Amino acid sequence: MDMIKTIKSLPMAVAAAAILAALPLPEGVSLSGKAFAQEEEQSYAERAKTRKVPAMSLDIHKKIQKAQEAMDLKEYTEAKEILNETLESKRINDYEKAVAWQLKAMISYEEDDTAATIRAYEEILSYSESIPVGLELNILYGLAQLYYSEENYDKALEYIKIWEPRAEVVSVNHLVFIAQVYYTLTDFDSALDYIYRAISDAQAVDTVEVKEQWYGMALSAHWELGQYTKVRDVLEILLINWPKPQYWIQLAGVYQELGDEKTSYSLTEAAYKQGFLDDKPVQLVNVAQIQLARGAPIKCAWVLEKAFKEDRIEKTAQNYKTLGQCYLMATEYEKALKPLSVAAKSEADGDLWFQIGQVQMQLTHYKDAVNSFDNVVDAFKGTKDTKDKGKTLTAVMQKGQALTELKQFKEAHDAFDAARKMATDQKDRRMITQWRNYLKAEEAREEMLKG
Repeated sequence: MDMIKTIKSLPMAVAAAAILAALPLPEGVSLSGKAFAQEEEQSYAERAKTRKVPAMSLDIHKKIQKAQEAMDLKEYTEAKEILNETLESKRINDYEKAVAWQLKAMISYEEDDTAATIRAYEEILSYSESIPVGLELNILYGLAQLYYSEENYDKALEYIKIWEPRAEVVSVNHLVFIAQVYYTLTDFDSALDYIYRAISDAQAVDTVEVKEQWYGMALSAHWELGQYTKVRDVLEILLINWPKPQYWIQLAGVYQELGDEKTSYSLTEAAYKQGFLDDKPVQLVNVAQIQLARGAPIKCAWVLEKAFKEDRIEKTAQNYKTLGQCYLMATEYEKALKPLSVAAKSEADGDLWFQIGQVQMQLTHYKDAVNSFDNVVDAFKGTKDTKDKGKTLTAVMQKGQALTELKQFKEAHDAFDAARKMATDQKDRRMITQWRNYLKAEEAREEMLKG
């Protein structure tokens, strides 16, 4: 489940401006270029006090400023040339190198060259003793994000583990990102620890909104761990706060998994009534089958008829068969025949043709019954299965009965003759003899009526 979009945005421009704004420059020198918010200047300046940082020389400052001006005009080739010349200067300290590499990182990022951005950031870390602690931490976290965007998740986690113990503040967004890294590495327990910390921290303040995706990650992690009770709990939260169709369906499935069929059925029906399943054919058929399980076959038929009418489910043999069976169980025999016949024709289903023939006999549709019993014989032709042979014999016998009722006496005799040849036990032979006697009586009665 794709719970969180890849975190790729990085505070590079802010970080670059910060390193310039927070550190000492030659007297009387000020910087132009991208501004940095006053409170963030103060934050980085405060952190700079924990580490002695060298000042930037006037000569290097001019070069850096010139590179920034080229960057503002998106003249990145010129900017890189200036920065490379700066880095080759004989009198350049580590802090000044870090500034130059930070600007190179910004250019690489703007050029969508993630690998070069990573190289520049890691170069900056080689001068970590000459840059503010706050900026070093910002670079560490940025590298974690960059490696994550490159799908190098182990390296991303490596930088997170360096950054987190040293960070003064681990924000909600930080926690969510770390949770995503662990989730991607299939460390679902750790992912859950971090995502629940994020949710808890967000709930504790009014300025941070708890996101649906956070619970989505928790949901997926619990599912991967087979923690279905937790899955249920998270889904109920999602359903209350973000009532989407998928959560109704998933919650019904979880209750089914937990063995609570009653609640599962109720949730599925509720989703159906709200129209949440209209574009989900499998779920619509599932709703119909739930009605069967609940002893309401006519409701099963209504659900399927409506779905067929609105073209929401495929007109497959199985779906027609289910509709027909629903009508049969609801004792709506006439309505059952059409969908059952469609299903039987599609799959040459001998068992289904046998069932259809029996219903037709009950409804005195003798001519149709003859056709159905012929289809049974065709479907089971050459079978070696004892059960299928038994149905074939019964079908031929019942065909003879139907022909008798239709007063097609010759054809009835032929049917009973065929049945006699197929019969293997005394019981079947006695039954065939009884039907032959009935046939002869009907023939005699018909002759008498003619005379």
